[in-house]
Amino acid sequence: MLAHQESLPRLPVPRLQETLTKYLRSLKALVDDNEYQSNENIVKEFGQPGGIGDKLTKMIQQKAKTHDSWLHDWWMKSEYLDPRYPICVHTSPAFLFPKRSFRKKSQQIEFAAKMIIAIIEFYYKIKGEDLPVDKSGKHPVCMVQYTKLFYSCRIPGKTADSIAQCSPEPGQPEFIVVVHNNHFFAVEVAKNDQIYSREMIEQQLNCVFEKSWRPAPPIGVLTTSDRDSWFKSYDLLMKDQMSAESIEKIQKSMFMLCFDQDNSGLNNVQSHLFMDNDDGSRNASYGQMLHGGGSTKNTPNRWFDKTLQASIFIINSNGDNGLIYEHSECDGTPVMNLVDYILSRDNITENEYKDTSSNTVAVKDLNFNVDNDTITAIKDSILKIDKLITSLNLRSLNFKDYGKNFIKSQSLSPDSFFQTAMQIAFYRIHSRMASTYESGSTRLYLLGRTETIRSASLEAKAFAEAAFSDDIEVSVKRDLLKQAIVAHKKLASEANVAQGWDRHFLGMKMAAEENLSEMPKLFTSSGFVKSFFIELSTSQVPFKHPICMSFGPVNSDCYGIGYNLLPDNILFICTTFNDSTATNLLDFAEALQLSLAEMKKILTQET
Repeated sequence: MLAHQESLPRLPVPRLQETLTKYLRSLKALVDDNEYQSNENIVKEFGQPGGIGDKLTKMIQQKAKTHDSWLHDWWMKSEYLDPRYPICVHTSPAFLFPKRSFRKKSQQIEFAAKMIIAIIEFYYKIKGEDLPVDKSGKHPVCMVQYTKLFYSCRIPGKTADSIAQCSPEPGQPEFIVVVHNNHFFAVEVAKNDQIYSREMIEQQLNCVFEKSWRPAPPIGVLTTSDRDSWFKSYDLLMKDQMSAESIEKIQKSMFMLCFDQDNSGLNNVQSHLFMDNDDGSRNASYGQMLHGGGSTKNTPNRWFDKTLQASIFIINSNGDNGLIYEHSECDGTPVMNLVDYILSRDNITENEYKDTSSNTVAVKDLNFNVDNDTITAIKDSILKIDKLITSLNLRSLNFKDYGKNFIKSQSLSPDSFFQTAMQIAFYRIHSRMASTYESGSTRLYLLGRTETIRSASLEAKAFAEAAFSDDIEVSVKRDLLKQAIVAHKKLASEANVAQGWDRHFLGMKMAAEENLSEMPKLFTSSGFVKSFFIELSTSQVPFKHPICMSFGPVNSDCYGIGYNLLPDNILFICTTFNDSTATNLLDFAEALQLSLAEMKKILTQET
């Protein structure tokens, strides 16, 4: 799995003039001519030979000579570890798995045991370096993110967070943390690389239920707060020996499994926010995966700092199950492959593994000392997270008219097609283009993470202006549509070989912060501010199964859209904040479906 790592190329530093040209072309789609002209002058001054942009780029080039990736630590710092807003809703994505039917608790426990075993199997494939290497075309990509999937946890800090990457103690049993009714337990699952039998794991899960029939204080809700508040609570907890030992167990566990209450009892204020045009019985399920449903539901039954890489798995008594992960050290593809593996291992038999211990393994309670200061912090966290959850709108949709098979039949890129549909949907509502983020992978390079695909191109704008006009011939619309899709595919290809412009700008901005007394004018210009105020935050995770990723908007006036292009249908989940006057979730969801229908009509209508 890791044999090719040393031969991977290092992340390149883009040429300054190419970066500035791409930035200006992107900006031209977002602003009027007067604003563009003033920003172009600022960019020209910044990019003069021997000027500030040149100096900052040379600083990046010097760093690239001594680091495996010139970007990696800056990216972690700026995107994940420094920001002080909550990670719940704001940064941690969630996935809802196919619904199960549990008629009794024993079925739920059996399903959970199978899931635990499947996850450990995947972990052992990583540990043994037995996973097949992911590839981009024919080229191997960086596999380091897989090594961070397990035994990992985020830790709140006073000014910046950190990541604890742990290892199981040699010769000691490997364990996970199971949460039920806000109680936390350490549960042994393997020893000496031998997974315990399904029967043994089921016995321990039954023990968890027996010990936690009455709810515990909602200590987990503290992890939903802003990072400054959570750090203060964390600092207090770590001064108490019992609480500190429990937290350390959580941090050092392989991953976390959460048994939740049935989410069907969400109050009306929350439940009307979750709508599904395909299966009304799952109204609140996507929100349940993303945030737990609120302080009186399952939000305290979490430890949101536990990395996806040590994942939180959610199994409800009503059959909902899924995953949420802390995003800082891992992007979508490794998680997607883990999930696809879990769902392919539903046939684990009772006798597939033999017990490595002749005695019943004890379940260890992880207790906390909840003093008055902690109670005050819990009350404060409850107020904040309930307000955040109530403010979140979420709509899941299953577009059934066609999927990627039809798009491919037109010799078009499915992702570029859907990105173009989102652009004209936004334009249909707002009569302008949106500053758009799409995640593109740079794993072709050592420690590669992402580059931004700027989908709001001039070609997309030209098509958006024409798409719904009755005065323009279908043949003209078709040409404009294809030009927009080709332009997006080019932008995506450039991003995947680290030739976008966002990360270069981030590097220059970070170099300026570290080395200059004041920030260059470009980084405070109206165009730069507008470009980085994301209005469409989008990401595709192409699961083999009918699963879609959900995540919250990245700012108050943003649409968050996760999607999965399946052969004959398209799943997508849209989120907004309901106190925003700049977004309208229902209008956008409708406009996106109309855009998809109109684009097919344009491609297939005879002229």
